[in-house]
Amino acid sequence: MDPLLSSATVVAGVTAALHAFVDGPAVVPPLHRGQVETLYSPLALLCAPRGAGGAVGWGDVLAWASSAVLAALAAVHVYWGLGGGWPGDARHEKVEVVVGLPKGSPFPSLSQCLLVAFLLASSAALVLAQRYGRDVLPASALRVGVWAVVLVLGARGVGGFFDARLRPATRALPYDRLNRLVYSPLSLALAAAVAGAALD
Repeated sequence: MDPLLSSATVVAGVTAALHAFVDGPAVVPPLHRGQVETLYSPLALLCAPRGAGGAVGWGDVLAWASSAVLAALAAVHVYWGLGGGWPGDARHEKVEVVVGLPKGSPFPSLSQCLLVAFLLASSAALVLAQRYGRDVLPASALRVGVWAVVLVLGARGVGGFFDARLRPATRALPYDRLNRLVYSPLSLALAAAVAGAALD
């Protein structure tokens, strides 16, 4: 016998016994193979509330993609806080590339890096919770939280293009080019993805 079906039969039997003990005899319909496969498919359970017939839609793709990138950025900030040197190289220190401060300036402390990592990881969890875990927090709180994430990421993205005007010294650093070509566009793309997931 298929072990998956046999375990489902055991679950159905235990459920029937509990109902009989608490509420009196009850009939529990047997689980069909399709129901068992759905029961044991986390992706199907996550995607079932959205889209036609439980199919994965663009909102699901945007939610998972943006959450994955936010989680990866959180991991990078932990790496930096623990002393990781990338993306510094022989010519430029990490602080010149990541923060936009001259060589020899102190890099943000471990606690500061961990705080940013926590906020990024929380944002990743919030995006998924707003789309799938509606029982975790009130829907209104999840909605406000997600739009706060969109606002912060959007502000970071737009503000990055004006950073050189506010801090002219950064123009001589590799941070300035990376800010315009990578950091700000990535922030705007993440803001758009999170907003798209929330609106779908």
